[in-house]
Amino acid sequence: MRLFSFIRTIPQPLLYLLYGVIVFFLWVFDSLTGPDLSFLVFYLVPILMATWFSGKLAGRIFAIICAAAWFFSDVLSHSSYSQPLVPYWNVTVKFCVFLIVVEILWRLKDALAAEKELARKDGLTGAANRRSFFESGLIEIDRMHRYKHTFSLAYIDLDDFKGINDTMGHDTGDLVLRTVSETIIKNIRSTDIFARLGGDEFVLLLSETGVEQAQAVVDKLHAALDERMNRARWPVSFSIGVMTFIRSPSSVDELIRKADALMYAAKREGKNRVKYSVWKESGSVV
Repeated sequence: MRLFSFIRTIPQPLLYLLYGVIVFFLWVFDSLTGPDLSFLVFYLVPILMATWFSGKLAGRIFAIICAAAWFFSDVLSHSSYSQPLVPYWNVTVKFCVFLIVVEILWRLKDALAAEKELARKDGLTGAANRRSFFESGLIEIDRMHRYKHTFSLAYIDLDDFKGINDTMGHDTGDLVLRTVSETIIKNIRSTDIFARLGGDEFVLLLSETGVEQAQAVVDKLHAALDERMNRARWPVSFSIGVMTFIRSPSSVDELIRKADALMYAAKREGKNRVKYSVWKESGSVV
């Protein structure tokens, strides 16, 4: 795994050079050993590497290069065949095998990526799940340590959501949660991190966002959510706590606790409102 991580750090031009060097040495050894030893399996190495680390097109390109290298090493060995078309048939078959391997590996990689993505998402709403949010939160805290970037966290709770489940049924409750998620995702940037922590509680991490920017975003979001609930005639409102972090919290748990406390303050003041605050090293300033 460490080797894979290291290879991913290599710039693509150098990776292409690496694949080419591997093919060159394979061709040299293949030419020197003659037809007695088959290098078919070894030619798959640069093809597999190119497909996995550089993409399907790169895999196809090196499938062509490896097939050509095998063909010319075969020609240089002056092998005798019963028919003059035999080497052309052989190289065509090997090229087809290489292409099939590229296709299988690329589909496997796609399937693994899709499975990994699903493991990071909440199955009901499509938002990031709790585990994924904690991973992203750690990255954001680390970025703040490195670059001193301010960020904000909004903790969003649905007021009176239990009444929806009790009076309209859990199917309607699930639809409300999905609608909330869809509305929020439509109104945020691709760089923002939106997650469902559980039940009817969501968090929205606004990267590189100060107090005024966070207020503009969340006020717009709150209005969009209210409008969507009113249109569907669902008696649901939103209490939101928004903490802007000027200094880095010690952990993701602390990050959540600060915004969560603001959200509960909004509930105590009558629900359906947003509370804003700033977290500094010395404490929280409203």
